[in-house]
Amino acid sequence: MMKLFDITQKYGKATYAYPFEPYKVQENFRGQPTYTYELCIGCAACGVACPSNAIEVKMNESKDKLIWRFDCARCIFCGRCDEVCPTRAVKLSDSFELAVKFDKSALIQKGELEIQKCKCCGKPFVSKRLINYTFEKLSSANLLPDRLEEAKEYLYICPECKKANSVKRITRGEEKGMK
Repeated sequence: MMKLFDITQKYGKATYAYPFEPYKVQENFRGQPTYTYELCIGCAACGVACPSNAIEVKMNESKDKLIWRFDCARCIFCGRCDEVCPTRAVKLSDSFELAVKFDKSALIQKGELEIQKCKCCGKPFVSKRLINYTFEKLSSANLLPDRLEEAKEYLYICPECKKANSVKRITRGEEKGMK
């Protein structure tokens, strides 16, 4: 028995007093993803990258809000959401204690973002925050002021209407070229 105490004294403790004091995790530990609503732009990159479908980004029934939903019970802590988020709204934390009593809904986080409607057809297509974020990025791209305003107007048009407008311009250009 005394030999065991001597070995412990020489090499140190190999156990932790975990329940009674916080467990210190390593620097690159992959813990529970945390969601910062204020930083989210609703790009849905995290939902696309999530292999376990723990993150879901879709419009609500009335199509006036974009719902971001994270179910920690499905998460495999791979960190792909952290890698793809352009604004760092989703980051891996060092939290690993995820036990809940009887209600799994405590493991679900939600966020709602306002939706922008297309200027041409009126259909909802993207979050307003994503348009603002894109415009900020365009503003720092050294565009001429008139081109920047044209780009800003273009941001408020859905992809289908953009495609239809491009086809109209191309066909008008072909008609002019044939005459």
